[in-house]
Order: sequence, then C-alpha cells, then structure tokens
Amino acid sequence: MIPILAALTLVVAAQAPAPTSSAKPLTVLLAPTDVTRGTPRYLVGVAQEHVADQLKARGLEVIRVEDVTRTLPKKQRAAMMRCKRTQPSCIASLGVAAKTDVVMVTGVVPYLNGFKAGVRVYTAKDGAPLVEHSVPEVKKDQVMDALTQSLDVVVPTTLRVLRPEPVAPPTPPVVQTPQVTPGVKQPVTPVTPGIEPPTQMDLSDTARDAPKVETPGRRKWAWVPAAGGVVLAGVGTVFLVQSRSKFSDLEDKEFPTLAEADAARDSGKRSQTLGVVGIGVGAAAVAAGALMYFLPTKQTSVQPSVTLTPQGGGLSLAGTWQ
Repeated sequence: MIPILAALTLVVAAQAPAPTSSAKPLTVLLAPTDVTRGTPRYLVGVAQEHVADQLKARGLEVIRVEDVTRTLPKKQRAAMMRCKRTQPSCIASLGVAAKTDVVMVTGVVPYLNGFKAGVRVYTAKDGAPLVEHSVPEVKKDQVMDALTQSLDVVVPTTLRVLRPEPVAPPTPPVVQTPQVTPGVKQPVTPVTPGIEPPTQMDLSDTARDAPKVETPGRRKWAWVPAAGGVVLAGVGTVFLVQSRSKFSDLEDKEFPTLAEADAARDSGKRSQTLGVVGIGVGAAAVAAGALMYFLPTKQTSVQPSVTLTPQGGGLSLAGTWQ
C-alpha cells in the first residue's frame, strides 16, 4: 500500500497547477509632455510612442491619458489636459483618474544646439517626484536612443521602490529519514563475545591512567619570594654592618655626654635587630621560592604582595597548591 500511495501523491503533485506570482505588473499613466516652443509636434508624438513600446517590452502596463479623459466631462477633460505637468496637483489628478501606480511624463525640449530628451516619474497618489533622468544636447536622430537610455535608469529604480522583491525564507534543513521495509530485518552490528560495546566501556581506568599536566602557575611566581629574599638578606647585612660600626664607636670613641653615648648604643641595637630579622626573613623567602619551583604540583594559585613602611618592609605570599 505504501508504494501505491506514494505513486498517487506524485501523480497529483504533477497535475497540480503551478503557483502564479501574486505581484501585479506596475501600471504607468503615460501623460503627454508639456508643449514647448521649438520642439516639432511630430517629434513629441514619435517620442510618446517609443516610450510606450519600451515600457510594454519591459513588462509594465501602459495606460494613455486619452483613454482616461475620454470618459470625463468636457470641462474636466479640458482642465486636466491644460494643467502643468510639473505641478503635484496636476499629476495627482491624472493618477487618481487613471488609478495607476505612477505617472510618467516624456520630455523633449530644445537644448543648446540640439535637444534634451528624458522622462520623469511621479507617484500617482500624491504627485510627488520619484525619479527622473535626461540626456542633454542630442541630435534629432538621437532622441529615441536618449529616451531608451533614460528608461534604463528610471524603470529599475521605480520597480525597486514600488515592487520590492520578497525576501526568500530560510531553507529548512533536510532531514533524511531511514527507509524501513516491512518484513525485512535491519542489519545489526556484530559484537564479539567477551568484549563490551563501546557505549558500555568503563572509562574510569582510562581517566585514571591519563597523563597529568602540571600547570606552570606556581613556578611562574617562584622568582618573587626568591628575589625578595635576596633583597632582604642584603638589607639585613647592611644593618649588621652598621650595628658593628656603632659597637666599635662605643669601645673606641669618647662621647662628650652620656646622652650621646646612649643614642649610639640604641642605634646599634636597632640596626642589629633589623639586620638579624632581614637576614632571617630573606633566607626564609629564598627557601620558599626554591620549594615553589622544585616541588611537584598539579594546580596552584599564588598571589605575592610586598609591604613597605618607614620602619621596614615585608613580603607575603598567599596561595594554594597540591
């Protein structure tokens, strides 16, 4: 039954009529050009016929103004034919009477040693100018070519504004469904006895045996305590040398007053204390840097900080490692 239904569906789809485009052709009211002194009347008539043929060849629907004014009263027809083609009210009255999309006016006027030929397009609803193009200083035998050149410019622009192309919807992804024939067994992937399928494998051993990558964060900061330790040890040595100098002064030098001797003694004690502390802290910092660099670890997060005060300085390390 399934093959028969599929065949019937294909036959019905083949006999169904193809969908037609919902976009209506653009309608153009071809209005007569303004009467200009110096332009032969026969040239104006030939230009109108040439523009009408070109518009039809491009797929546009052409309506002549004579077909519209023929049904109007005589007084209204005379007023419409005498109105100036450059006035929006005149263009709008022509467009409303013809019920078209745009109004096109052909222009052939004297220009220098020849003519200027072109076309102007207005929206029929309100008479607003839409697009225009003209070719100046052409000979009489070049007027038709100039009008064709102007239509090559104004017609695509008019279509883009009034008949924009619809945006194609995104193409849905094609999902291929497996074909299953009733009564036919589907092939099964053979499984070797004693070997578990890939979906049931125990990955714990694999994860346990995976090589461990050591992060370089701790070693990257190992130089900070080492360098700080060297600096502190150097400063401590300087203080010890100063305390030794004060001690020598107390033994060899005679002070005028007892207060000066006490000040020298206190200064020596302070220098000795700072020297011992500096060397001790510096040695500890160097040792910490060495441990940070040589001991193995997997993860580390070390944040060093240095504190300086008028009475001395300090180095601290904050972090965790395994």
